[in-house]
Amino acid sequence: MKLGLGTCLLLIGILAGCSHSATKDVLTPDFLLNKGTQQITFIGDNDHPRFSADGTRLIFQSRRSTHRGIQIYEMDLIKKKERRVTFSDGDAFDAAYISDHEIIYASTTDEIKEGPLVDRKFDKEFPPSDIYMSDLYGTDILRLSRQPGYDAELLFLPHPQRPSIYFTSRRGELLGIYRLDLQKLPVSLVSAEKDKSKRYPALTPDQQSLAWVEKDSKTETESLILYKIKSKVPLVLKSGEGQYRDLFFAPRNPQRLFYSILRKGEKKNQLEVYNIETNCTQVVFKGADSLFSPAVSNEEPERLAFSRLFQEKRQIYSAILPADLGPCLEAPAQDTLKK
Repeated sequence: MKLGLGTCLLLIGILAGCSHSATKDVLTPDFLLNKGTQQITFIGDNDHPRFSADGTRLIFQSRRSTHRGIQIYEMDLIKKKERRVTFSDGDAFDAAYISDHEIIYASTTDEIKEGPLVDRKFDKEFPPSDIYMSDLYGTDILRLSRQPGYDAELLFLPHPQRPSIYFTSRRGELLGIYRLDLQKLPVSLVSAEKDKSKRYPALTPDQQSLAWVEKDSKTETESLILYKIKSKVPLVLKSGEGQYRDLFFAPRNPQRLFYSILRKGEKKNQLEVYNIETNCTQVVFKGADSLFSPAVSNEEPERLAFSRLFQEKRQIYSAILPADLGPCLEAPAQDTLKK
């Protein structure tokens, strides 16, 4: 259980001082393990965990000294055993399950081969990459996109007739959200604007809306946007709090948007959740290390997976999602005086 804001907390025999920050530190370096959180990975530099539908497996990306580039791995959470899934020549990242035996991911393999002279000095944040579908052994691989540029940050939308993938794409000077139809493979624009970058798409549990991070290049202000898929109407959920990233909706209702944020005045990224139905923001975890890439399982009780940056490398952790995350960060509404 997370204690209320403004409360001094005694942890591991160390008295944590009170803070005037909107979200005071409630983690010591050992907090995660002492609160029942399990460290899942120990080798390499690991990120972007995603649960399987039944919650028994976890897929993630890993950079290790034993292979070139970033590769996709899968962890059996019951047997505590991992195995390598991809054997790409380039980097393979942003993987997600689309069934019990298939995944999607982004990879730089073909783009770098097709334009080696051009891409030798490519942008490391937005590397030339395409979208791929594969079995869980990396033997049956299908390339889904061929547009030069950055195609990544994938989101699968299941549908009996028209399954699709939403993703972030950098095409020319525009960084926006696109949709790929898995039946016919055409790519269509969802939203892209000059002077506004859009990335990290996430899908609501009812599959009716998308959320993404939108940054105004003129003001440097970042916002969380909710976009109604049918009506194509965008709504600003939150804005100006800091730098958002790694959006993920919990699969079960209510509609809760998890993300990593570097808040203004803070030095480390923390994990937060925003309940769209109650307009309530709560801190999930915060501490001495930056936390990224939250993902929630589709089971009861819900589990949270995320990555933690420590000594320049990220490791993946898993924890039962606390039932009580404390009060909302939003200021309580003032009662209207009755005349």
